[in-house]
Amino acid sequence: MVARPMRVLFVTPELSPYSGVTPMGEASWALPKALEGLGHEVTVLSPLYGFVDPMKHTLARRLRKVEVTLGEGPLAFTVFDTRSAAGVDLQFLGQEQLLGPVTEVPLEGTRAGDGLLFGAFAKAAVEVLRTAQPAFDRVICVDWQTALVPLLLELAEVTTPSVLCVSDVRRQGRFDRSLLGELGLPASLFNVEQLEFYGKVCFLKGGAVSAGRVTTVSPSYADEVVQYANGLEGVFKARGKELSGIAGGIDTAVWNPATDPHLTARFDPMDLSGKRRDKAALQKELGFPIRDDVALMAVLGPISPDSGLDVLARIVGRLMRNDVQVAVLAEGGASDAALATVLAEHARRWPDRLHVRAEADAPAVHRALSGADLVMVPPSQAPGGATQLRAHRYGALPIGLRAGAFGDTVVDCDAKLTTGTGFAYDEASDEAILATLQRAIAGYAERSLFERARARALRSDHGWERAAYLYERLLRSLD
Repeated sequence: MVARPMRVLFVTPELSPYSGVTPMGEASWALPKALEGLGHEVTVLSPLYGFVDPMKHTLARRLRKVEVTLGEGPLAFTVFDTRSAAGVDLQFLGQEQLLGPVTEVPLEGTRAGDGLLFGAFAKAAVEVLRTAQPAFDRVICVDWQTALVPLLLELAEVTTPSVLCVSDVRRQGRFDRSLLGELGLPASLFNVEQLEFYGKVCFLKGGAVSAGRVTTVSPSYADEVVQYANGLEGVFKARGKELSGIAGGIDTAVWNPATDPHLTARFDPMDLSGKRRDKAALQKELGFPIRDDVALMAVLGPISPDSGLDVLARIVGRLMRNDVQVAVLAEGGASDAALATVLAEHARRWPDRLHVRAEADAPAVHRALSGADLVMVPPSQAPGGATQLRAHRYGALPIGLRAGAFGDTVVDCDAKLTTGTGFAYDEASDEAILATLQRAIAGYAERSLFERARARALRSDHGWERAAYLYERLLRSLD
């Protein structure tokens, strides 16, 4: 008997290319597309922030509104929608008072206004589920910003089964208990079994205890959150087999060196001549000598201590004793001015081998991946980061901490490079990171062996199809 296709509502605080900031923004675009490819009907629901221009993205404004009741009375969200080329329906909820002033996606969940914003948005998502015709069969919620949805479904006696996807337990959405009154929610929810957490209302806890299933961004991260979850370890551990991890992928239509419009030359696993031209073009762009015999390493990530790039600033003097060229490109997040200044000073010392760009746009990131032989993934990258997957796709070997998604998707190369698709270290100390970078640089000197490792990386399958199949199984397990 063939299983019936499901109608799925995918509720997310960020969505590439509209408002994507973290890896979940890209996942929120790619996973629904992959589920559509399996025959399901998926609608993505996301806030329409003030920085998203509806006209630029050809979003159609609908006459209908989604109305919710807060502590001070009714609040109406305006509905904008469109459809992706893959057939995924995209709905955005706009609200001038709450969302109009927003200039960037709130990630940390520490400002009182963020609690009101996402609490109201969660109530609106429940209203969408409650009134949908035909009804949705499942709802997937992403991170703390939408984690109230499963709890509010229970409160509204809406029986749509839910999945909460957690990408980073360090961000939990903790607010003063007075927020419940502002949202028009019963004070009785403030208890240790639901929302109360060390005297605060915790959105992530509410979702983690209420969702039908909880999933993280990799199997390893699912193991990690029962050991460390910024205080929520017991909550995740209590879910037992209802907690799982699914490693994501990358949108292979966007990250494809055979069709990438940003590259000087295109290439594929069968013909790497284009990659050699891209390396020469990148070296010229960065002001480096054009040499194929030197390892060119790209370092991608926000220039901030939180990302771990402070480690690079401390070890760069010793790193530059090796024959290597290094390009640091800030990708995502605001740069820390002090750290950027330190790195820039180092770049002035070695202008022909070290380049630092505090603001790198998307084309620059594509060119860096295509021209690089090695890609350093900052040790504090988000647990579900996809930089290593993009590196594989573009024939570069990633270097990173053996944890989270990196540990699940990169096999550490052995001493002779006969196995493996990257270089991993087990602790984010200066010495461990420097030793691994030096091991990778030395590996490049063994060109024939390195090229075989590069070929293994290029053959890695990092599309979303496998992850979508696992999500499909997870959703069906809620029957």
